[in-house]
Amino acid sequence: MTERFDDDEMARLLAAEELKLTQLRELVDSACEEIMGGRLDRQEATVLAQRVRRQAQEIIPDMMDKFDLIYQTRFERLISQYIKIHST
Repeated sequence: MTERFDDDEMARLLAAEELKLTQLRELVDSACEEIMGGRLDRQEATVLAQRVRRQAQEIIPDMMDKFDLIYQTRFERLISQYIKIHST
């Protein structure tokens, strides 16, 4: 059976999805800016990326395959580009 939504209900659903995507975008953008700032070491940047992933899982649990495809690779690229490896 196909669900049918009236215009108001559809508008509410779309607004809720847009809010989720806005929250996710702000979360990811903030983390990316922090990584690009270069003030984190590799471990801190990796923990930050893992924390963002956990938060994303709360926001978009049914879209984590897309998150991993898009954002995990972005975090990995930024970490390798902006985080210097410190040798002791």
